[in-house]
Amino acid sequence: MKWEYKTSLIVIGILLLIFINFLCFWIGYQNFLDPKLGEFEILDIKKEQNFILEVSPCHHKVEYEVLVYKKEEKIYETTSEKEQIVLEGLESDYLDELKFVVKAKNKKGVEKESQNEYYYTYDDATFSKEQNHYLSETRDVTLNILGYQMGEDYIVELYYDKNKIYESPLDGSDITIPYQVIEGYSGKIEAVLKTNGRVSSHFNFYLNTPIVGKVKILNDREITSRWKSFDLLFQGGENAEHFYVNFYVNGVLEEKREVEVLENKIFLPNSFFRENTDYELELEAVYQDFFEIAEKDKILLHVGKKETTSGVYVSHNPNFIKKGTKVTLQTISDEATIYYTMDGTDPVQNGLVYDKPIEINQDMTIKTYAVSNSRNASFLSTYSFHVEEKTPVIYISPSNQDENYGVSGFTNEMAEMNKVADVVERELRNSGFIVYRNHSRGNINEWISESRRVGADFHLAIHSNASSHHTARGPEIYVNSENSLSYSIASQIYENLWKIYAGNKDVTHHRGVKFSRGALGEANDEFLPCGSLIEVAYHDEEHDAMWIVQNIENIGKNIAHSIVTYYG
Repeated sequence: MKWEYKTSLIVIGILLLIFINFLCFWIGYQNFLDPKLGEFEILDIKKEQNFILEVSPCHHKVEYEVLVYKKEEKIYETTSEKEQIVLEGLESDYLDELKFVVKAKNKKGVEKESQNEYYYTYDDATFSKEQNHYLSETRDVTLNILGYQMGEDYIVELYYDKNKIYESPLDGSDITIPYQVIEGYSGKIEAVLKTNGRVSSHFNFYLNTPIVGKVKILNDREITSRWKSFDLLFQGGENAEHFYVNFYVNGVLEEKREVEVLENKIFLPNSFFRENTDYELELEAVYQDFFEIAEKDKILLHVGKKETTSGVYVSHNPNFIKKGTKVTLQTISDEATIYYTMDGTDPVQNGLVYDKPIEINQDMTIKTYAVSNSRNASFLSTYSFHVEEKTPVIYISPSNQDENYGVSGFTNEMAEMNKVADVVERELRNSGFIVYRNHSRGNINEWISESRRVGADFHLAIHSNASSHHTARGPEIYVNSENSLSYSIASQIYENLWKIYAGNKDVTHHRGVKFSRGALGEANDEFLPCGSLIEVAYHDEEHDAMWIVQNIENIGKNIAHSIVTYYG
């Protein structure tokens, strides 16, 4: 019994010792290794020589960070280790509503906000910011003051290049400074309003200063773009020594960047932007550092997702190709590098850089993809070339939509697209192709069935487009997916048509090759082995519609030439 009793005491002692050690470790961990921040709140703001913000103590804090907002825009920030936080240099405009947010940080950098936000109405007298910053020569200077109450102790000081040149007490809502005080100076003169040693307001005015010319951004007022580099075009800004672009998001200035100007154009790389973000871009032309008299203009920019490099397409039909044909690899994306293999291996791992046409003398498989700066890499494409001579069979399917009327001068979609098809059919037959064509009074199921029955190597539906606001422009062409057999010939047709399109100077009209993903019967791989649908331009937009009407022959020949080249 005595032995069992002693053993029990030893076990209890060991367990107690373990518990005490664990408790000490836990207390040490909580207080030193992982100090948890306590709750705290903002108590008050006092006006002394500086504004002083009082907060209650926060357990385990290392420092406080103070953020001050006006209309959700941050105008001031500072840090302090004390609960009496000095806000040196804080100033605003009379009757501005300011919001104070305080964050406590522990030694691990963990943050915790105060339990409350604090709101304060700035009630110091301030200079009116509505008055003119330019001075007229030989005239006295009158500065307007907001919020001044008779009997309050304010003084006005003037500084030039940090040297005080004038001082006078304030005794009314205006103060007039004799011109002789500033005579002989040129450039920026700083007026400072003080009370009880605290600066309540600044106002800069300018004498004998070059006037910056009015600035106007020449881009559209509202632009929607993929995440990519961007050229900002403008006019004006004469006498400016510096140009800045200010980036606003949700009305808040996120960044100010000084930029270089080359022939009234500013290059903004995509690294300046975030994906899926709406920006208000403000161009600011400034003489020296005189921001109050800068000239500004703004536009809206909606930045979408990062672009994907367009897939690689081949210049000739891989299903049957003449021996000795030289095939080029191309992509619609500018400045892209193409990689390829001819041994069936992965071009991402083993690809050679494409730099010259590839001669096809035997059956072979080419795998390829493309990469370019600031874009995602393209999808992988596989082209299995088969050496054989064969007469191409083409099925043309012009629109039968005779109720889709265009602008004045454009009859309807069916009539105009059949005119285009007439030219395409003529040119293909003259080149020795076998051509079939739909019946305009039939339906899509009949056309697909007939195309399959005649064994068409390529099925092309020819349409014109329309938009809800009647402002969209540009050609576009549809295939089913990235891996569709029709991707290469559709890309070639689109690129060649774009070269003669009247609006090709504006890249926003460059609509490109699109993927219907089964939504279009005549561009659906399940129904047709090689099918595509082209929208040559917009018949409800005046410039596009007139381009179609006046260029039927050119459009038809251009499309036919692309087909002949692809199967030649």
